[in-house]
Amino acid sequence: MEDPLFDLYDREKRLLAEGPELLASGDDEAVRAFAHRLFERFAKVVRENEDLTRHSDRQEQRLVKLNQNLKTQTRELDERKTALEALSRQLSKYLPPQIHEALFEGKHDTRIATQRKKLTVFFSDIKGFTQTSESLQPEALTEYLNEYFSEMTQIAIDHGATIDKYMGDAMMVFFGDPETRGVRDDARACLEMALQMHEKLKILHKRWRASGFDQPFEVRIGINTGFCNVGNFGSEQRLSYTIIGGEVNLAQRLESHADPGGILMSYETWAHVQDMVDVEERGAIQMKGIARDVRTYAVKGRKAAGEALVFSYDHPAGVSIDIDPTTLDADERAQLSEKLTTLAEALRRQ
Repeated sequence: MEDPLFDLYDREKRLLAEGPELLASGDDEAVRAFAHRLFERFAKVVRENEDLTRHSDRQEQRLVKLNQNLKTQTRELDERKTALEALSRQLSKYLPPQIHEALFEGKHDTRIATQRKKLTVFFSDIKGFTQTSESLQPEALTEYLNEYFSEMTQIAIDHGATIDKYMGDAMMVFFGDPETRGVRDDARACLEMALQMHEKLKILHKRWRASGFDQPFEVRIGINTGFCNVGNFGSEQRLSYTIIGGEVNLAQRLESHADPGGILMSYETWAHVQDMVDVEERGAIQMKGIARDVRTYAVKGRKAAGEALVFSYDHPAGVSIDIDPTTLDADERAQLSEKLTTLAEALRRQ
């Protein structure tokens, strides 16, 4: 067992300790022998120190090189992390946020597999888009369309929708997978999303008209609730996370039957949202693959007890008012109410 009190120069110290007594003895032979041993020990210590110095230098060089390599590796890791984050942001534009997040957390399986779930499906498109596109320069059309999709997409994300795809001027989203709040709440979230989209469009219309777009987009929306197959469709080379089935086709058919600027929904959806909106029952439609006649309901507006909507007023004389109370806090609404009341009284006195 190694002595914990080991002294590196113990032998040299013992040799030096002999010196005073030998020097005091006056024995020349003993002093010469001591000097010889002292010289040999000193020479050995010098050689050992030189070896230790060279070893220390080599270790220092290795540490410097290791530190440089570590800095290089850290920089490369930071660069890779930055590149991966940039790639993640780019991929997020092509994938539904829920799927993108699940993929990077290792929670989403990329096997070709589907399951059957009850979903609420949303379709929208722009009425007369082909004719509208012919009346605009391509650059202007791209600007208006990108703004439209950006605003609608943000509203969809805010309500937890899974954005399936864009098809030209059409948009397809659904509720109930991969996350669900329950069939009823999914349907209600979808309708609230659709209502807010139309309310946002009223604001966009005013902005577009002011910029010279005299026939802004009119959007039709169809909503249906029913069982669909949802999951990964495609091949081992390329997958698409989407939904298929007769109920999906029905949602698209409802959209095509909706009024311009209107929302048309099936009975299954209406049953979950009837306390939210006033509706007008429309004629039933038939679809291949769906045995029942589908009762349809056109949304006329929010129920009086529902959430505030965008208040709009346009007059040929050039008066245009758009107010979205949801963008104001309580104090701002109170101040606006006072100003509008004052304005109304002033107009009555004219």
